[in-house]
Amino acid sequence: MRADPTPVSSPQAASMFGLGPFEIVLIGAIAVMLYGKRLPEVGRNVGKTVGDLRRQWQQLSRELEVAASAESSASRPTTRLGRRLDDEPAGSRVVESPRFDPPPAD
Repeated sequence: MRADPTPVSSPQAASMFGLGPFEIVLIGAIAVMLYGKRLPEVGRNVGKTVGDLRRQWQQLSRELEVAASAESSASRPTTRLGRRLDDEPAGSRVVESPRFDPPPAD
């Protein structure tokens, strides 16, 4: 027996973010009017930004988990950031800096 009374074939279940098909088409038309030929570039940049934010959030979560576990096991040696020295072999983690692409000159 399902706990959710809404059937899977309902219009609400088929909509995206609670928006119906008309609202999605309207938002798409407004995006085309605003950005025109640059719409793929804008979409790509938004996707990259969302991906970067997600990666940063995951990295922060991992560091907080490591710090919390380091506090619980204070007998093991740690670095300033709370990372355990014996968790990762030396050189296994590559630190990358954000990439900056200057805007094209018009």
